Amino acid sequence: MKTAFLLAFFPISGLANEATKALEPHSLHQRACTPFKSALTLAPLCCDEAANSLFWINKLLGLGICCALGEILDGFTCAAPPPAPSAGVCSGEAVCPRKNGADLGIKYGHCYVLQALSGLYLGHDYDAKYEVQGENPGVVFRVCGDTTACNTTVDAVVGANDTWWMQDQMGDPASTGFGWLGGSGDLSVQDSPSTALVVGGSSVCYGGKCAVCISFPPGGAHAPCPLSPGQSHLGVSPNPNNCQSFFWQEVGCRSEK
Repeated sequence: MKTAFLLAFFPISGLANEATKALEPHSLHQRACTPFKSALTLAPLCCDEAANSLFWINKLLGLGICCALGEILDGFTCAAPPPAPSAGVCSGEAVCPRKNGADLGIKYGHCYVLQALSGLYLGHDYDAKYEVQGENPGVVFRVCGDTTACNTTVDAVVGANDTWWMQDQMGDPASTGFGWLGGSGDLSVQDSPSTALVVGGSSVCYGGKCAVCISFPPGGAHAPCPLSPGQSHLGVSPNPNNCQSFFWQEVGCRSEK
C-alpha cells in the first residue's frame, strides 16, 4: 500500500487544540491539505488533495485513507484501478473502429462471431445456409486477406474501404475442414474458395454499440427470403446501399481438423 504523504503530524497531547485549528482557514500554501486520521493507525495526518484523493472511512470520526490521484481504495489498500473493458478476445464487447472513418476495428487473421441487432447470432440452418437463429448458431469467422493460407496482412486493422473474405471455421457439416462464406441466392458454406464472396463493410452504431454493416461488392447485402420473426438468411443485393449490420465480437480462432 502506498503511504499517504505526511504533511503534518499532530502530537497526541495537543490533539484537542489541533482539532480546533483544523476548523480555521488554511494558509494559502496549505489550502489543499485536508486533516484526517489514518483509518489504519489512527495517526493524525494531512492529505494534499492537489496530488492525492482522500477516501473517508468514517467522516464523522475523521477516519480516512489518502491515496495518490488515479488510485482507488480496495478495502483499506490504495490500488491501481482495474483496466477498462476492451473488445479483446472473449470480452463480449463489440469491436469498434480505432479511428472513426478510417477503419472498421476488425483485424485480418482474427476471428469473430457476428451478433445480429436482435441479439441472436449468425450461424447455419439445417442445410448449411447462413441464418440468424439457425439450427447451428454462432459460426466462427476468420477475416482473411487471401483465400489460400489466410496470412496476408495478419493483425492489420481492416480499413474503411478495404475488402476481405470470411473463412467459416465450422465448415460444411457434410464435408471436412474449414469453409468459406459465399455462393448465391441464400448464401451458404462453400468448400472451395473459388466461390467465396468478397466482403466489404461500413461502421455504424446502434444503442451506443459499434457494428459493421457488411455488403458484397459491387452489390450490397440483404435478407433474400421471408422467415419466422427473428430469423434471417443472408444474401447478395444488387443495390450497394443495402447492408446487413452485426456486432462483431472477437473470439479465439479454431484449429483445422
